[in-house]
Amino acid sequence: MSWLKTTLIKLFRRLDHFIDDLRFALVKVSGVGQNQPIKIATYRGFGRADYLFLQGRVLVKKRLRNSPMNTVLQNLINSYHRFESDEIPNAVLRVDIENHQFELITDREGYFTLDTTLDPPLVLPDEEPWQNVKITLLQTPWTNDLEIETTTSILFPPQDARLGIITDLDDTVIETGVASPLKWRAFYNTLFKSIHRRKVFDEVAAFLRALRRGMHDQGYSPLFYLSNSPRNIYDLVMSYLKLHSMPKAPVLLRDIGFPYKISQKDQSHKMESIIRILETYPEKQFILIGDNAEKDPYLYHEIDQKYAGRIAAIFIRDVQKNRPLRRLEKFVEKEANHKIVTFNSYRQLAQICADQQFLDWDYFQELCNSQKWKLNLPLFPK
Repeated sequence: MSWLKTTLIKLFRRLDHFIDDLRFALVKVSGVGQNQPIKIATYRGFGRADYLFLQGRVLVKKRLRNSPMNTVLQNLINSYHRFESDEIPNAVLRVDIENHQFELITDREGYFTLDTTLDPPLVLPDEEPWQNVKITLLQTPWTNDLEIETTTSILFPPQDARLGIITDLDDTVIETGVASPLKWRAFYNTLFKSIHRRKVFDEVAAFLRALRRGMHDQGYSPLFYLSNSPRNIYDLVMSYLKLHSMPKAPVLLRDIGFPYKISQKDQSHKMESIIRILETYPEKQFILIGDNAEKDPYLYHEIDQKYAGRIAAIFIRDVQKNRPLRRLEKFVEKEANHKIVTFNSYRQLAQICADQQFLDWDYFQELCNSQKWKLNLPLFPK
């Protein structure tokens, strides 16, 4: 990282902290804003019987209008409210799961993280990989007696599941436009389009459901969605995945607020998330799915080199149809051996996975032909 970029990041971080400190000092002195409604933004977590990883955020609650009839202006207003968030630092929360109880405090950006071992381990049912945890907001810097409660889901995959799946979202599952010049399509889709006007790629939901089921209904393979999109749009992403009947999974987005990481030794969000998943489930191999719009192939190859024997396959969706990536082709041929396989459609990828005994082709076909598991999409004007 250049000296100038590092200096600018430090400068903007200090400015951001100064503005936050000034805002909260005014709230404490004037009392203005202390009675605003508060929400606990929860993110799905994951773990094992003896380990739990969970994150969330405490924010001032803002009204969002999500409707198929939203105008471009209303979508822009929603985007403004998502990104102009009023976080609450130093809030105290309690997390309850079975007979375990933990107390957490939010950081400067309002985030809380529970990354802990569980002793004694949880008693997990064999038939249900998802468990609920209760999160209670106990106090904020200006209110001591609170009992705001919510719940979130935690993924505890079966121990006998030998395979896991990690897939990128942007331009891998959701048509985002990251490969467009200056990423203008990605900004436009995020800021101006409602979830009802965004597209997923054909048969991706059927593919992921079939892949998660495995060959001959081998069991529940854990699935993780990974994206460099900001956590500010977590609710949008979750609604979008639900709308298109995508299989339930933790969604790992990144924090775009200050402080930023400024060391070259620091890992990227995707790298850090994948490593955390691999180390949480050391007995499992993983399939990595991404695209060639940015750096997924090179990141996945680096992971494969660091964790030898842990990556079962790497599948890369080709989003550069009009500009074949010779650099990627040479990289695959020279460095990445046979593990990186490119694909253009999810039907093509399903056939590849069926040939490699990762999924049942007949079950994939059945899902594609059946409407039972699909949600009815609402009508909206052109």
